[in-house]
Amino acid sequence: MKRFLNILALLALLLGFAQCNPLKKVEAQAYPISYTELINYYPMNPDGDKKQHKLSFDNEQDFRRYFGEAAVMGTNGQPTPVNFKTQFVLAVVLPDTDRDTQVIPAEISQVGSTIVFNYHIKKGDKLGYRIRPYAAVAIDKPDRDTQFEIYFKEL
Repeated sequence: MKRFLNILALLALLLGFAQCNPLKKVEAQAYPISYTELINYYPMNPDGDKKQHKLSFDNEQDFRRYFGEAAVMGTNGQPTPVNFKTQFVLAVVLPDTDRDTQVIPAEISQVGSTIVFNYHIKKGDKLGYRIRPYAAVAIDKPDRDTQFEIYFKEL
């Protein structure tokens, strides 16, 4: 009986911590904001970099250090333009892999000075080469100079 009560107390404590999650409170009050998905870029791949990166860029110099342009032939072959005077970029970059993997933006929401970038990771078949999956989006900067707290959440 004592063991049962200890387990019950532990579960109650864990449930209490789950309710205190600040991200859940933010998501309950947040509203979706518009974004533009960036295409025809590629993340620079430092040798041996095996980490997932969650990044934000508010200027072109920092963005260009991490992303290169990958213009291709055909319709929509140019990289999506970003105006860093009025926009900033959020990005999720996964480690390189030999699996067909996509990072898909699901929703970007905001409440006050907090932004939440929700995304999916879709894994597919094995490839004969390696890729560095990523998703990058541009969102509008606010009218005034505001510091944002940014959360990245995989769904």
